[in-house]
Amino acid sequence: MAEGSDSAPGGLGVPLYGDFEIIQRTAATDVATITGASGQAGDFIVCQDSSGTEKFVVDSGGGITVPILTTAPTGQVAGGIFLVQASGKIQLAVANSSADLLYVEISSAIS
Repeated sequence: MAEGSDSAPGGLGVPLYGDFEIIQRTAATDVATITGASGQAGDFIVCQDSSGTEKFVVDSGGGITVPILTTAPTGQVAGGIFLVQASGKIQLAVANSSADLLYVEISSAIS
């Protein structure tokens, strides 16, 4: 994925439009930290498409929500992880190459 190149005026913040890159200055520190307000109820991060459909969410409790796909996408990068629903079963799919997927069926039984 290409790196962004836009920067905020004077380097004082994240731009509202365009692409950007954050460069870590000290190797031992976090690149970015998001701190919620006391009693936070809203999500930490929401990634959505241009129609407003949420594609990835980190909620206020730290839970991660991703869409469940009906078909496995093609051309995945090694290490890509996604959920696929096929034949009424939900599977965790992990790409170990662009053409090879490993599937793990998610059972409703918890032991």
